[in-house]
Order: sequence, then structure tokens, then C-alpha cells
Amino acid sequence: MKTNDPNNVSDRLHKAVALETDLVNRQLRHIGLNNQQARLLKFVSEHPGVIQKEVATFLNRQNATITNMLKAMVKQGYLTRKIPVDNERQKKLYLEPKGEELITSINLIFAELEQQITAAIPPAERADFIKNLDRIKQALS
Repeated sequence: MKTNDPNNVSDRLHKAVALETDLVNRQLRHIGLNNQQARLLKFVSEHPGVIQKEVATFLNRQNATITNMLKAMVKQGYLTRKIPVDNERQKKLYLEPKGEELITSINLIFAELEQQITAAIPPAERADFIKNLDRIKQALS
């Protein structure tokens, strides 16, 4: 199938995701983060005490990738890892004050993204659009 085929759904989906990522990265650059780092901080802020495996699942990344990302974010002072008394193998993640300071900006950037995306979809078509995205996700799982 040609890349320019107007009926190629996967190419259109890829292009939309690439544009979304580029837009978010441009906005996040102002606060010194990239898309993955911001999503990680947002996830930890919404799930204090989350473990690395859950972050890897959420971000759809391998544990080794997440390990490197977490090491850098701990070193930069955004996160802390705490070892619970009852399970020394699992380190729980929490935001440090420096990470908490960024959450308002991160949430605003993602809220603006959501508004921009939903504004492009007529309200009467949103439910079907979401159903179709869920079907695609299910088909690829």
C-alpha cells in the first residue's frame, strides 16, 4: 500500500500522533521536559506511590527505558523513589517539590491539547470517534 494512499488509516493515524507529539514537545520545551517525561510526572502525580512496572505499562515502554528515565528524573530532583518496609524490591515513586511545581503547567498543556483535538471533532461525532479509537486499540492489543 502506498504511503500517499488517502484511504490508508494507519498512515493517517501515524501522522496525527506525530503532530500531537510535536505540538506537545514544543510546548513542554519551555518547562524543560519532553512528552514522555511530562506524562510520567502527570501519572505519578495522579498515582502517588506507583511502581516502575505500572509506569512502564502506562507509557508503553520497556522497563529498561523507564529505569533510565527515572534515574535522570530523580537526579534532576523531580521524583523520589522510596523503598517500602514490607517489600524492598519495589520502589514507590513520588513527586519531589520540584516535580510538583511543574504539574500545573503540565496539566494545562495537556488540557489545551485535549481542547484542540475535541474542537476538531463535531460533538455529535465524538462518541463514535472514541468508540473507533477503542476498537483500533483493541485490535492492536
